[in-house]
Amino acid sequence: MGAGKTWRRRFGCALALVLAPLLALALGQPMGKAMLPGAPGELEPDVGLRAAWEAPNWFAEEVIDVNGREELRANDDWSVVSFVEEGDGLPDRLVGELEGRGWALVASGQEGVWTGVKEGGRCSWLALSCTRVGDALCAVLQVNAPMG
Repeated sequence: MGAGKTWRRRFGCALALVLAPLLALALGQPMGKAMLPGAPGELEPDVGLRAAWEAPNWFAEEVIDVNGREELRANDDWSVVSFVEEGDGLPDRLVGELEGRGWALVASGQEGVWTGVKEGGRCSWLALSCTRVGDALCAVLQVNAPMG
């Protein structure tokens, strides 16, 4: 992959990671407390790269499996997660994966943005934003991370 393409993809994903919580607020998602300093789900200025093995069990079981996802990033409690994927059928494949785990997703009316709810488990709502950056799709998920 060329340096220009890598830079564009990383810039697009970083932009999506910053804009997704703002979009969720605009859509009326219950994130107000998550934006307060010291609150669970707080966005940190330097959300670092993560390895798939760092994902908490609840995330892989209830949200998505992050194995094989490129440029995986998450805040400390995994309430905001982003990754990059390439291939055909995206974001429909990601939506299908979430629905397969029991999520009822509703398109927001804006391209590439869904909200979801689920009965049972440790997570009950999520916001998904998918942004195409060249040939890649940058996905940002925000979930209500379980406490403790």
